[in-house]
Parts: sequence; structure tokens; C-alpha cells
Amino acid sequence: MLLSDSLQLIHKPERSDTAHRPEDPQHLLGVFFVWDTYTMSLSRAEAIGRVALYSQAAQYPAVSTTDIGTLLDEHQRFGTWTASTTYAVGDRIVPVTPNGRVYECRVAGTSGTTEPEFPDVYGWKWEGFLLTEGTADPQLTWVDMGPAHIERYDVRTATRAVWLLKAGLVATEIDVKEAQSDVKLSQLQEQFLKMADRFRPVSIF
Repeated sequence: MLLSDSLQLIHKPERSDTAHRPEDPQHLLGVFFVWDTYTMSLSRAEAIGRVALYSQAAQYPAVSTTDIGTLLDEHQRFGTWTASTTYAVGDRIVPVTPNGRVYECRVAGTSGTTEPEFPDVYGWKWEGFLLTEGTADPQLTWVDMGPAHIERYDVRTATRAVWLLKAGLVATEIDVKEAQSDVKLSQLQEQFLKMADRFRPVSIF
């Protein structure tokens, strides 16, 4: 298991088949993760800078910071809970003050004006814990999906998206040969696709 510097593996006793209620903190044994700083590592601007560097965004064909930002936003692992916001099934958030856990919307709805009380002490028994909020019927429902990734933005996948964008931008380029010049622009797309392949998501089983 890979843990960032901000996550510490504290304790892992033998697992018990006995179920305990979430409100019983004395039973919260298992794998505990401590979120030292309660902040995500990379800001949006920093993540854009990383993607621009890894994708050589300034090189032909150049990709603007705005376009990189758009692609990066499409590859957020989660957002931050926001009041009076409509959430769809599958949306993921962390509390305003991150607690090391990520929550996924299971019943769509609109968040309340006040942030719900997300528990701040966790073990593996909390995974699957349901929390509802709002006054609509049915209520907006969140489910604990486990430890949150330390990084909000998936820089690797966003970088791949930029390389694919660059490949698309040169799709109509042709080779040019004149006098001593022999420019094979058609090879650009092939190279960009190879670079995109290098940034495919990595899955660990």
C-alpha cells in the first residue's frame, strides 16, 4: 500500500466480524489514517503547472492554460462540499475541513445551508456509512467511500487528455518536402499518441 507523507498507518488489529454502530468511537479499530495538514497537496494553479510541464503544452501545437484548466477540472477526484448546491448521483466531495475521507452522492438532491456533521474519527468500519442532509424528500444522501486520495486533481490522467488533444490538433497535418527540407508533420500525431499512452491510469490489484 502506498501512503503519502500526509497519511500514516497507525494500527491494524485483527478484524472482527462483530458489527458496531458508527457512534461507538471505542470500537473504531482497524486501519486509521491521520490527515496531518487537512489540506490537499496541489492547488488548482499548481496542478495546471504540472500538467503543462508534463504535456509540453507550450510546444507546437500549444495548448492554453484555460484549456488545460478545463481538462483538469474534468479529472477532479472530488470537490469540496458547498451549501445550497445540487448534487447528482456519483458526485464525490470532501468536507470543508477535510477529514481524510471521501463521500459519494447516492441519492441526488440539494445540499443544505449548513454543512452536515461529517464524523471526524475513522476506521475501516466507517466505509459505507450513510449521511443525509437537506429538507427535500428524498434527502440528499452521501456514502463514505473510504480514504480520500491526498490529491484532488488527477494530474496523470489530465496530462494524458492534453496529449490526446494535441494529437487531435495535428490530425490533418501532412508531410512537406521542398528542396532540402523534408518535414514529416504526419508523424506528430503518432508521437503524441505514444506520449498519451505513457500517461494511462495505473491500476493496482
